[in-house]
Amino acid sequence: MASTSVLAATGQTWKLAVAIGGLAAGSIAPLWPEATGLDWTSGSVLAVAAYAFGTLAIRCPACGNRWFWEAALDAGLYRPLFRASACPKCQRDFGGAGRG
Repeated sequence: MASTSVLAATGQTWKLAVAIGGLAAGSIAPLWPEATGLDWTSGSVLAVAAYAFGTLAIRCPACGNRWFWEAALDAGLYRPLFRASACPKCQRDFGGAGRG
């Protein structure tokens, strides 16, 4: 991910990592239920919860727009989240200022 992305500039890459990690764990861990302790039901719940976390928690600090929720509705918004330094909705440029 580019260091100039709006996700990196606002300090929200950890939220993306948690969402991706939960989706991966919920999707892959049930393949080995004896070793992981996750069956298909609990793995599905984990994956859905991780997806919901990503879509609800990753948002613009300025306008509150939920970036991944909007991107789920319009896939063309994913590229600006990873390449641009401004919010796709309010156009506030976060430059390199780290935020939480």
